[in-house]
Amino acid sequence: MKLKSLLFLVIATLFLFSCSSDQNQFKVVGEIANMPEQTILLEEMGINDTKILDSVQSNAKGHFELSSSALEPGLYRLHFKDNKFILLSIFKEKVQIRADWNNLEQYKVSGSQGSESLLYFFTKVRQHINDINTITIVMDSMRMRGNDSLLEMANKEMADLNLKLTLFIENYADTTKYLPNALFAVQILNPSVEKPFLDAFVSSLATRFPSQKLGKDFVAHYKRGATSATNPEEGLIEGTMAPEISLQSPEGQTITLSSFKGKYVLVDFWASWCTPCRKENPNVVAAYRMYKNKNFTILGVSLDNDKDKWLKAIAQDKLDWTHISDLKGWESIAARDYSISSIPSNFLIDPSGKIIARDLRGPDLENMLQEVLK
Repeated sequence: MKLKSLLFLVIATLFLFSCSSDQNQFKVVGEIANMPEQTILLEEMGINDTKILDSVQSNAKGHFELSSSALEPGLYRLHFKDNKFILLSIFKEKVQIRADWNNLEQYKVSGSQGSESLLYFFTKVRQHINDINTITIVMDSMRMRGNDSLLEMANKEMADLNLKLTLFIENYADTTKYLPNALFAVQILNPSVEKPFLDAFVSSLATRFPSQKLGKDFVAHYKRGATSATNPEEGLIEGTMAPEISLQSPEGQTITLSSFKGKYVLVDFWASWCTPCRKENPNVVAAYRMYKNKNFTILGVSLDNDKDKWLKAIAQDKLDWTHISDLKGWESIAARDYSISSIPSNFLIDPSGKIIARDLRGPDLENMLQEVLK
C-alpha cells in the first residue's frame, strides 16, 4: 500500500506540474513573406539581461512557431538575421505575426492585446520621428540660405514636435495597462531631462502593478542609476582614463579609440531611434565644424541594431566624423564598458586618453572646447 500511495503521489504531482506549466505557456506563430530560411530566436528582454528561450528554423514559406512559458506578462523579442527584430508584449497567449521580410517594420500582430498596443506605440513614435526628420532637413536648407527668420520659425516647430513626442511617450507609459509596454516606453526618455516624470512614474509602479517582479526589478534598476548619478565615483568620472573601444565602422574596418591618441576626442553615444540624440546632433555638428581643424574630432558610437537606419541618420544629420557600432543596441560592449544607461551621452577625452568632461550638451560642448583648445 505504501508503494502504491507513493506512486500515486508522484503521478499526481507530475500531472499537476504539467497542467500548471501548460497554463503559463505562450506561443508565437509567424508567417513572413519573402524571408530567407533562417534560425529565429525567441528572447526574453529583462531589465538587466536578455535570455534565449527558444529557437526554430523557418521554412521556405517563412513559417515558424516558437513557445515558452512565463508566470507574468513580459517583453519578448523575435531575433532574425541581419539584426532584425520584432518586439512583443505577451502573457499566456497564442500570438500571430504576419509581415513581409522587405518591410518588417510594418508587421501585423493578433492574439495579443499587449503586443497590439506596443505596435500602436511604435507606429505613433515613428510618425513623430518622421516629422522631426523632415523639419531637420528643412532647417539645414534654411541655414545654407541664411534665412534667419524662417529658421527661427522652424526651430520653434522643432521644439513643439519634440515636446509632443515626449508628452505622447509619457502619457502612454502612464496609462497603458501593460507593464512591459510602460517600461519600454519610459526607457526611451532621457533621465537627466525627464527625471521628475520618471521619479513619479517609478513611485506609481507599486500601486499600478503591485505583484509583478518585472516592475520591482525596474524600480531597483532605476534606483541604482539614481545612486550612481549622485555618486560619480561609482562610474567613469573626470580624471580617469577612458576605457578602450574597438568596434567596426560602416565599411567593416576596426576602429579603436586609442588610434586617436594625441587629439581631443568626443566619444558620443547615440542612436538613430533616439529622439533626444537627434535633437542634440545640430549642436554637436556645429561644435565639430568649428573645432575640427584644431586637434579635435568625434567618435560616434551607435546603439543601433539596424545598419540601414544608422547610416540614414548619419547622412540626414550630416554627422561627418568617424562612426562605429557593433549593432547590438543596449547590449553594445562599449555601452557596457562606459556604464551607459541613457543616451545621448558623451565623454570628452584629452590627448593622453584621460576623461576631462562628460555629458556636454547644448552650448556646454562649444564652451568647453573653446577653453581647452585655446
